[in-house]
Amino acid sequence: MATTKVEVLFGKIAVSCGFVNDEQLAKAVEAQEKAPDGTHLGKIMVDLGFLSDEELMTVLAIQRENRSRLEMSPAVRKMGMTLGRLAIEKGYCNEQQVHEAIREQAKLERFNLFFRLGEVLVSKGFLTGDQVHELLQTQNITILGCPSCFSKFNVLNWKEGMKIPCPKCGNPELERPVTMPGLKVEGSIDEGDRKVALKKAQQEEADKNVPDSLKGLEDDFTPPKR
Repeated sequence: MATTKVEVLFGKIAVSCGFVNDEQLAKAVEAQEKAPDGTHLGKIMVDLGFLSDEELMTVLAIQRENRSRLEMSPAVRKMGMTLGRLAIEKGYCNEQQVHEAIREQAKLERFNLFFRLGEVLVSKGFLTGDQVHELLQTQNITILGCPSCFSKFNVLNWKEGMKIPCPKCGNPELERPVTMPGLKVEGSIDEGDRKVALKKAQQEEADKNVPDSLKGLEDDFTPPKR
């Protein structure tokens, strides 16, 4: 079975995340050519022991987001620059390494692969995941994940016990991941976003209790003119 364009992107993301190396990717592609039709490259990597199940889900989530995201927002870029500056001030990496990560980030974007600067710094071994979390905490940012759609978000001013619905799928509560094999983050959530997400989740919950015979009637009803 030949590797599809979508799976080529999957392989690039897996390598960029540091989950597999180029040699392992080549072996997986070779194994896929001998596998039955329909066997996904990611499954083959798991079967060969190159990827864990959690890493597979991380790459799939990144792939899904990269296909829909066309650019990195200015706010996200500014956040990355702040993280890079803090990492240098803390002595976690040097200025040359940050500039190398920025160049790598730009190179990946030419392939429509959009990674945060922190993700690139981790994948290149310049920072650890724990160091990125610490630097985000100094900016009052916490990474929370959705157990349903596997999206991750930078949440501003989050505190223990705070319940925030997922803005993407409406899952009632984002969770603080126990492990963070990949630092891919889909967006940022501030106070206004929290209120919008909560209202959306409440509306969806209310809609579940509406009988099927009544659904859609509010769209057809027009109040009489006086």
